[in-house]
Amino acid sequence: MTDTCPRALTTLADEPASEFDLSDPAFITDPAAGERWTGGPRPVCRGRFADGTDIWVATAYEDVRKVLGEPTLRSRPPGDSHRASMLSRGIPEDIVDMFDSTLLTMDGADHMRVRRLVTRALSARRMQALTPAITRVAHRLLDDLAGKPEPDLIADYAHPLAIIVICEMLGVDEHYREQWREWSETLAQALRPNPEQFAPAVRGMARMTKEIIEARQAEPRDDLISELVQVHEEDSDRLTDDELVALAMVLVQAGHETVRNLIALGVFTLLQHPEQLQQFKDDPSLAAKAVAELVRHTAPVKHTFRRFATEPVEIGAVTVQPGEAIQVVLAAANRDPEEFEQPQELDLTREHNPHLGFGRGAHYCLGASLALIEGEVALTALFERFPDLQLAVDPAEIAPRYLLAMQRLPVHLTPRKGEE
Repeated sequence: MTDTCPRALTTLADEPASEFDLSDPAFITDPAAGERWTGGPRPVCRGRFADGTDIWVATAYEDVRKVLGEPTLRSRPPGDSHRASMLSRGIPEDIVDMFDSTLLTMDGADHMRVRRLVTRALSARRMQALTPAITRVAHRLLDDLAGKPEPDLIADYAHPLAIIVICEMLGVDEHYREQWREWSETLAQALRPNPEQFAPAVRGMARMTKEIIEARQAEPRDDLISELVQVHEEDSDRLTDDELVALAMVLVQAGHETVRNLIALGVFTLLQHPEQLQQFKDDPSLAAKAVAELVRHTAPVKHTFRRFATEPVEIGAVTVQPGEAIQVVLAAANRDPEEFEQPQELDLTREHNPHLGFGRGAHYCLGASLALIEGEVALTALFERFPDLQLAVDPAEIAPRYLLAMQRLPVHLTPRKGEE
C-alpha cells in the first residue's frame, strides 16, 4: 500500500459523522456518552480517532467479531500515518521508532514471529501454576489493608497486586516498580495525553526497560525478560533491539492496567449488586464464571486499536474501502441482545458467555489467562477476608467516566456504627 495516511471515509460520505470522537476530551470522559456507546449495539457509523482522523465505528457483536477475525483488516496503519499519529499525541520523536515496533501494530509473519516468543510463557497452563504465588501476594496486601480505617482498593490492592505479579513474572526489580506504576498511570491516558507528563513518562519507562535488559544481559535470571534477551542475543533477526524494548514495555503496561481495571470494576460492580455478591461469597466455585461475566459486563478494556482495510470489506451495511480505518467497541458488543440473553443484567451464573472482552483472532490478548486468574484470586480473597466490605462514598462520586478509568475506590472493611 502506498498511501501515506489513512483515507478519509468515502462510503456514505454524505452522512454526518456521529458524536463518536476520541479526539474530544469532553466526549471520552462523559459518563452519558459512555452509556450510549458501551451500553449496546448500533449500526456501523462514522467517527473520529484520537488524532482527529476519520474512522468507522463498529459496536454490534457480529460486526465486531468479523472485524477482529478478518484477515484483510490490518493493525498496521498505512504509510507513515502511525508515526504522525503518535507525534500528534505527545510521544517523543526520539522513541517513536520503538513504539512503532510493538505487537499492537504488527501483522502477519512479523506479528507471529514476536508473539510466539511470549505465547508459551503466558500459556493458560503456566498461568494456572502461578495461582499460589498470586494468592500469597493478595493475602499480603490484604494484611496491610486491615489496619487502615478507609483503604483505597485501587491504590492499596488492585494496582499493587497487578504490578507486583507482572513485574515478578517479567523480572522487573522491586526498586523500579513504584516509579513504573506512576509512569504507567500517565501512559494509560495515551488517547489524549498531557504532553508535559507523557513525554517524560515514556522516556523514563524506555530508559528503565533498557537498564533492566542490560542487567539481564550481564546476569540472566529465571524470568521472561531474560528469556527474551537470550533470544535476541542468539538471533537478532527474531527480535530486534527496538522490538525487545517495546515488547517488554507493552507486556508490563498491558499486563497490569487491564488487571487493575478488572479488579476495581469487579469490586465496584459487585457492591452495586448485593444479591450477585452474596452468591459469589456463598459459592467459591463460581469464581471463574463470575470473573468472565464481570469482564463482559464491566468491560475493563472498552475498545481495541483501529484496523485498516487492504481491500474492500463489508462490515454491517458499510463497505470499508482500502486505506480506511475501523474501530470496534468491545463493551458494546458484549451488551448485544442478539448474542446475550438479558445483556444489561449482571449474571454470575451465565452459561452462554462468548464475550469479546479480550478481543479475538490473531491479536487476542496475550495476558487474558493471567488477567482472569488474578481477577479470581483478588476478588475471592478480598470478600473472604472482608465479607462486610462497603463503599465509603457515594458510588456516583467514584464511578468510571467512559474511557477515564476509576481513579479511587475508598471502602470500609467493616460496617460503620449504626449500619450493622
